[in-house]
Amino acid sequence: MLIILLSLILIIPLASNSASADSDDLELVITFEEPNFDSSWYNENETLLMDIKIHNSASSTQSVEYNPSCPVEIEMLDGNGVLFSSLNEHRACQQQWRAIDIPAGQTRNLDSFEWNWQNSTGETINGGFVTINFNFESGSVVHSQTLEFQQSPVTIDGLMLEVNTASAPGENREEFFTGEKIYSHLSLRNVDNVPLLFDIDEGCRVTLQASSLDSSLPTIMTDLSCGGEGSIGVGESLSLGWLDWDFTQAGEQLLPGPWTLDIGITGVTDLSGSVFATFVGDNEMSGTTPLEMEINILGDVESDGIITDAETIQITTDLINIQNIPVDIQFNNSCLVSIHLISEQGSIVSDTNIAEECVDEYSEMKISPSTIHQLDQRLWQMSDQFGCELDDGDYMMVVAIPEFSLFREFQFTYDGSNSGLECRASMQDASLVDFNIIDLTINNADTEQESVTFQLRLDNPIDIDVYWPQDCQLEFTLQKVGASQPHQVWLEQCGSGSGVMGTIPAGHGISYDPFTVDFAGLNAGTWRLTAHTTGTPSFTTQWAHTWNPPTESVQEDETEDDTTDEVDELPDVVEQVPTLSWMAEGNWEYVTTETGGCWILIDLDGVEHAYTSTSIESWKPRTNYRGAYWVEESMESTPACVVWQSHIVVDDVLGEAFVEPISEEKSTEVDAGAPIISIPAATPAIVTVIASTGLLALLAGALVQVEWIRLPATKYGLFLLGMVRKNKEKGGEYQRGRIVAYIELHRGIHFRALLAALAMSNGQLTHHLSVLEGDEAIWRRKDGRKVRYYPASIDSSTSNDDLPVPVLTPDPNSLQGRIMQILDIHENEILNLSQKELSDKLETSQQLVSYHLKSLENWGLVEKERVALRYRYRLTDRALILLNSTELPSLRDEG
Repeated sequence: MLIILLSLILIIPLASNSASADSDDLELVITFEEPNFDSSWYNENETLLMDIKIHNSASSTQSVEYNPSCPVEIEMLDGNGVLFSSLNEHRACQQQWRAIDIPAGQTRNLDSFEWNWQNSTGETINGGFVTINFNFESGSVVHSQTLEFQQSPVTIDGLMLEVNTASAPGENREEFFTGEKIYSHLSLRNVDNVPLLFDIDEGCRVTLQASSLDSSLPTIMTDLSCGGEGSIGVGESLSLGWLDWDFTQAGEQLLPGPWTLDIGITGVTDLSGSVFATFVGDNEMSGTTPLEMEINILGDVESDGIITDAETIQITTDLINIQNIPVDIQFNNSCLVSIHLISEQGSIVSDTNIAEECVDEYSEMKISPSTIHQLDQRLWQMSDQFGCELDDGDYMMVVAIPEFSLFREFQFTYDGSNSGLECRASMQDASLVDFNIIDLTINNADTEQESVTFQLRLDNPIDIDVYWPQDCQLEFTLQKVGASQPHQVWLEQCGSGSGVMGTIPAGHGISYDPFTVDFAGLNAGTWRLTAHTTGTPSFTTQWAHTWNPPTESVQEDETEDDTTDEVDELPDVVEQVPTLSWMAEGNWEYVTTETGGCWILIDLDGVEHAYTSTSIESWKPRTNYRGAYWVEESMESTPACVVWQSHIVVDDVLGEAFVEPISEEKSTEVDAGAPIISIPAATPAIVTVIASTGLLALLAGALVQVEWIRLPATKYGLFLLGMVRKNKEKGGEYQRGRIVAYIELHRGIHFRALLAALAMSNGQLTHHLSVLEGDEAIWRRKDGRKVRYYPASIDSSTSNDDLPVPVLTPDPNSLQGRIMQILDIHENEILNLSQKELSDKLETSQQLVSYHLKSLENWGLVEKERVALRYRYRLTDRALILLNSTELPSLRDEG
């Protein structure tokens, strides 16, 4: 009994002191060991050491009682707040108690704990944010800490990080101003020759480190995810999304100068990319404002971030005054809002800074407190700066108020009709640049180690600007001839950085280091390698090689014996097989093989015929020429062309013309330098006897059906075919009089419009124009893709700006003429036609209709008005007068 009483006397004071401790005056002090790899996150190869202390912030001593085997409860939660482990799963807690006194302002050690980043089942946790909660004495004192963790990276062969970076907005700008951002689209690309399977930690993140010439900023982990599992096909890529950087650190603007961004990912080793940019700081034209900017996007019908070619979005830009007082704001430019659109390839495909005519213009406005002022509203079609449809893919739209360095972004995916490539191709010209294969050699021929080594050379006779949106400048595709899919697609010449604009001076082309392709392990057959530059503009060349793996000597002997037997069994008399001849129509291309160069005629069906020889003197195939040729099958071949199955000998040129490599539309005018098509009086002999009348009909049919042959045909060839009409009552002088009169009334008219107006044949008009030019009654001048004609009453030395503007009358058979006819038919309807309705009626793309409508607007023949969210079009009075004019009937040939 005495012992129990003494025990109670000792326990009561301790319980009294513990109870008197005020938890508000106690706090847990948790110290974590810093990461070992000079980063802000922890790696699974390092354990997390936690030092746990308790601090008394009161003015008097505090007494506490705790379990020394487990002083605090520890819980681990993932980024979603889900509990996945606790201290009890890593340590056995005993039923023990200890009491200590903590003097005022002092700290006492409670415990230390090492954690190996494993969950309750002993597995390494996924990467990402980890929250650790500490609980002392059933919640009397708590502490919480959030850390970043990443699993050890894995190695994936054949995987590449592709970084495509946009240049600064505006025309020919390379420097960034304050407030502007660098935008890069990131993707994982398969550069192997087989589909690539990947399994990357779900917590994988894209990392970024910025450095200047003087300093390097700490590596940061972005919010861009790179984890997951799946597969990537050969030559395909997996989009990771957009990364942006604004030349600031912790909200503070960085110093002007050149900066390098090193981009990587935490989940895979040896994947990185670099971006180079120059920061110039504040723009002298920019100011500050307390107003906030907001944009609203309408038009995403499904609200899924996917825009289709049937949708037109509306962009509204607002300024919001959150102040309690009015705010005055002044602008010094007519373009208050600018918008530019960046593709996932890193190209700025549309920019209002370039498209709109911005002038210095002062304006001011006052925005009342707590109000929203609509600064700009516009419709935005899914087209680029050329009026062509966007390519499918991811896009970043940047809406800015540049005078106040305010920016907002809108990300979307475009899913259209894929007409943009063809449209843009018609507006580019890279004919002056040569991209060739040089120094092609075969190594270890006829062995298992056979390979091909080659170099590439880009030559340019004029200055050319090339924008490299990604870190690699070359893309190679290796494919077996006849296969539907490439064997391997990979990138070369990497390390120059993405987002770089470069100028190649005239005569200072680019030479690319030797490359080697090994054929060991490949199937026998003909293989073709296509080299493609990734920049804008881009260029392509290719070579072909036949790979015949060596076989065993025994097999060779057997083959020889079998061949001998077969030869002995052949009859003495072999039937003579007639040579096949036909008319081939197509264009010429030059392909480099391991033994030299080979000219290829690609016919209208896409079949390739290797050129062997010709019986025509002073003629040879030429790049960018198309024509109709009488050819015969050849059993022989040049060494460079043996890989092709079809070989031809050109016996006659029925017609040939130079074709612009890329042009907007098929031109029907005759240029001064256009080649003359000469149709011979006799055709080459062939095995099969054909009646002369049938051959002439064949040639005439070819000329009638092939427009690019028919248009430049001269009076001589047409005369031989009997296609030039002769009118005894109205001879050449009469027709030339009509031509001069019409040109006098329509000064500057182009060839096709003149052809349609006078109802002559192409050959007639060509002949008469040639005579009139020789007599100096008229003269002509090149205007882009057109040739315009002027009377002698106008001095031929007159500058382009001083020449009269012709009264434009589009050919009724052209797309512009058909647009005008349809608009004329619907002129009296209540609601005029939109672009979409016009494209449906014309059965062509909306982008092509948009392009021609803009031309008609510029000529003053069409005007538009906005009704609801669409523009609708109608003819102008000038166009109606032209369509209904009957003032010149006597100029037409009545016969």
